[in-house]
Amino acid sequence: MLVTALALVASPARAQSCSSSNAFLASLPTWNAPLDRRVSLHVRDISLRDALDRLSVDARIRLSYASEAIPLDSRVCASFDSIPLGEAFALLLRGTQVLPISAGGEHVVLAPWESPDTAEQHARVPRVLDRVVVTGGAIEAPARRLTVAMNVVNGAQLSRYAEGNLAQALSDLVPGLWVWQSGPTSLVAHYGSIRGTSSFGSSYPKIYVDGIELANPLLITQFTPETVERIEIIRGPQGAALYGTDAISGVINIVTRHDGSNGGPSTVARSAVGAASSAYVPRAAITQDHAVTVREGSGAQSGSASFTSGGVGEYLPGAFARHTTGSAGFRVVRSRLIATGTARMFASESADPSSPLFRDSVSATRAGQVIPQSVREYTVGGNATLIQSERWTHAIVAGFDGSRLSNLADYHTPLPSASGPDLGTAGGNANLASLRVSSVAALGDAQNLATTLTFAGENSLLDFRSQAETTSTQAASGSTVSSVVRRWTSAGVAQANVSWRDAGYLTAGLRVERNDAFGANRTVSTLPMLGAAALHDFGPLTVKLRSAYGRGIRPATTPMRETAWFDPRGQARLLNLAPEEQAGIETGMDIYVGKTFGLQLTRFDQLASGLIQRVAYAASNDRDGSSPGAGAYPQSQQPVPAEDRHIAYVFQNVGEITNRGWELKSDLNFASLALSGTFSTVDSKVRQVAQGYVGDLRVGDRMLEVPARTGSVSAAWIGGGWTSSVVASRSWDWIDYDRIALAGAFSNSTQTDAELVGQELRNYWLKYSGVTRLRASIGRTLYRGLSLNLSGENLLNRQHGEPDNVTVVPGRTLSFGLRAVM
Repeated sequence: MLVTALALVASPARAQSCSSSNAFLASLPTWNAPLDRRVSLHVRDISLRDALDRLSVDARIRLSYASEAIPLDSRVCASFDSIPLGEAFALLLRGTQVLPISAGGEHVVLAPWESPDTAEQHARVPRVLDRVVVTGGAIEAPARRLTVAMNVVNGAQLSRYAEGNLAQALSDLVPGLWVWQSGPTSLVAHYGSIRGTSSFGSSYPKIYVDGIELANPLLITQFTPETVERIEIIRGPQGAALYGTDAISGVINIVTRHDGSNGGPSTVARSAVGAASSAYVPRAAITQDHAVTVREGSGAQSGSASFTSGGVGEYLPGAFARHTTGSAGFRVVRSRLIATGTARMFASESADPSSPLFRDSVSATRAGQVIPQSVREYTVGGNATLIQSERWTHAIVAGFDGSRLSNLADYHTPLPSASGPDLGTAGGNANLASLRVSSVAALGDAQNLATTLTFAGENSLLDFRSQAETTSTQAASGSTVSSVVRRWTSAGVAQANVSWRDAGYLTAGLRVERNDAFGANRTVSTLPMLGAAALHDFGPLTVKLRSAYGRGIRPATTPMRETAWFDPRGQARLLNLAPEEQAGIETGMDIYVGKTFGLQLTRFDQLASGLIQRVAYAASNDRDGSSPGAGAYPQSQQPVPAEDRHIAYVFQNVGEITNRGWELKSDLNFASLALSGTFSTVDSKVRQVAQGYVGDLRVGDRMLEVPARTGSVSAAWIGGGWTSSVVASRSWDWIDYDRIALAGAFSNSTQTDAELVGQELRNYWLKYSGVTRLRASIGRTLYRGLSLNLSGENLLNRQHGEPDNVTVVPGRTLSFGLRAVM
């Protein structure tokens, strides 16, 4: 028997020696079949889960365990040849409370067990930074070595939100990220701040599902909690060196569950029905949320399928929303191969009536009309990781994502969408096929100087076809304008991670990307990243200092701008706009006491340039609808009746914007109680205005729709068959348009067109003080496998106030649900 090295590295630095303990080995029992089978394993920095699954495949056994009892996301390093399977399991699980037990035949169970090596057991404190994550690298790696701030939201946290509301969960649990609360009839997400702004009305992170890039990130507003293992979030442009174009604000990677049922098929079914109050209809609107998820297999080979359905009734006259989601996945583990597959389909339909807060000032073209809108989204793909040796690992990710949108109303202009003759409803198709191949080399000695080199190549084809139904105040019907764009992207990535005694880390990376969407004068971009971190363990206390620089870029033409942000004339291409860019630095400190207490503090300083705004101009003397020239636009100085308004829009690069601020997040887990809090400040201001800009912003202005402060506090308790949670979140102090006053001025024939555009729009700026959201839930296990839950959303019954004074959401919503595990 040869045991050269093994350790659970969720332990103090002294345990990084990867050496075994003779006393521990002597304490182990004599192994019965099949635990007496001989196995070998040579790995570095992989998750405990992957190590256990690879051993079970190598030994040809069926392995069962309770995932709650084992730190499956902890990293391990192991190197041994021809030792009994039971001994290999015991070494991997050293420091935990489980031990492998033969359950007959080929079945092995990891059962609870009290280790006699109590001193070492207490020394091996599970650490947050030793969990394995995939975002920030080409393959899974410990969060310990990351030089950027990362936050993780798990499936259990997401399940506390009605219908897996991803927007609310991210706002509550991730500092520096705020998604405005929109009505359920709105089919796209509306990000208020991701460390400030990276665009006008369409800031968003780049989103992946199991490594598969999504064509339109704004469509991800909810996700079935039962299918989510974790969501990893990086904010800022630091991730662009690895993830490329469009990662200007950050990256979100949704990692779905691929675990089995440890036996026969396992089914989880839930159903909830509720009522949402409203001041605008005579009776409460009915809400529904139903889901069923089936799993089968073991950790080494598993499959799952899920289906959800839900919606909300008439909380506004004529309003409704309904959605369905179907997903499936599989995971296969072999001795040197781990492969997963994912498929997902989402369909939503809603009727989005004009806001009742417009009162008598609503414009004529859509007053009283309810136009159905719909979204169809689908994702399919897979990834495979090949472990060639202890030194080399290769990975491939291939996927396809597409969406179909129709009749989306426009929310991103100062005037109501019905008010502009250049606007109406928009939609289109977006399809993205992507392929990424990576190779990672682990060099050096992990105990002293070690280097990880990553080389990756990526190709993607994005095809999007937009279609807009434009309205006209002078015609009974509008016209249809459509455009087709195809964009090839090719990129090469090189990244080096150097560590010294697993306590000092240096990361440097560069992405060279060719993308035709950058403009006629620029097809190649270079996106660098540089970061450093120092970490030390003081017993159970871990202190980490980190700093990183990154730069990101976003082309002027994107599916979001084409299909959901109304560019019916293709101005983003015709005007040859410069791409949006953002670069900056973040510096921070992380403090953790095991997994009991965590504190994350980050300071960021970023400069965004070339941000694109859709600028309104008076087109009363411009009846052919042509865009204004640089620096001037035609104006009518005569009062205009509402039915004769001619206000059009042109895309312009604004200039430079500074985004500076602080982020704070803290967690406390004590027995059955979990407490969490976030707080962020951001100062997002105009630093420079581009030549020829004719919009309403000036140097020194705060950016519109960006809250100066956001924060949240939450508490969750589990015990005695009861579960409960309460979350309060708030945004403070932002500036946006007074949309009610604007709609009134539009309808008022004493106002000229010129008084509703350009610098005159500043007269309609309004300061919003803030809105508090409150939600809570309580659940009870009736008997094994069956539980009931009572939840409340918007308990303060605030139906409007964010991000403007016309958006209306359902009022206080109470729902009752049952959940069964079979």
